[in-house]
Amino acid sequence: MNLQGSDVAGYLSADEVKMKMCMSSGFLKFQKWLVIYNLLVDPRPLAEIARHTGLSESSVYRIVAEYNNGGPESIETIGGMRRKAWFECVGECSM
Repeated sequence: MNLQGSDVAGYLSADEVKMKMCMSSGFLKFQKWLVIYNLLVDPRPLAEIARHTGLSESSVYRIVAEYNNGGPESIETIGGMRRKAWFECVGECSM
């Protein structure tokens, strides 16, 4: 697996991705945007990007594939579910 900057869909510019990265609301979103940003700004072998972002090579490949297929919205949603704060879940648990 050897991804290059040209392998990333042109949904957003590097500056727009950087803005999304800075405005991300969680660490997982930040890491995903960081992968896309790295490929746009400084394309390197997949192994180097994985090492730089603290992810596995397969995770980097999956993030890029999701971004290419689903666009920026694929990064904004984690697992396809709306995340809840812990206190919103308290009432849902029955003992």
